[in-house]
Amino acid sequence: MTHHLAVSSTLSTAAREALADFLSASCPTSEILAPDSGWPEEANASVVRELVAAGYGTESDGTFTLDIRPLAPQQLPTDALDDLIPALHTVDQIVQDTDRRRAPQRPNPGNELGVSFAILMQLQNVLRLAVYGREGRLSSDDVARQLPAVATMLARAVRAEVR
Repeated sequence: MTHHLAVSSTLSTAAREALADFLSASCPTSEILAPDSGWPEEANASVVRELVAAGYGTESDGTFTLDIRPLAPQQLPTDALDDLIPALHTVDQIVQDTDRRRAPQRPNPGNELGVSFAILMQLQNVLRLAVYGREGRLSSDDVARQLPAVATMLARAVRAEVR
């Protein structure tokens, strides 16, 4: 997994190239931690494994190479809203269509997702909370307070279906 770093488009071409070279630098895995830093020698291998597992680089033949690419902000991979908003709109439509067909004798008419109306409603709530949080309509504190409650309601709906 490549990590991307937003860099100012006001940087000169030479500065962007230097930064890209620096962010894709390689070093022997045995020297990932400076020898005079006080870390035991065996810590190098552990650090390299951790960095590779987190997607910050690769290790090959005793060499660690960073995998961080500087990009101008408009070139960064799509924002989560590009995924969240269409999904929320789709779920909103499914909820509306399903709700129109609900009746006391048929509380869970079929839908495209194949889930109960209770799960569908809670999925809609989770997506809406994520969208509102990403759009800045809710503060991160609001999201942090509300997400566990909304996720718990979804979990209860799922558990009720599985029992």
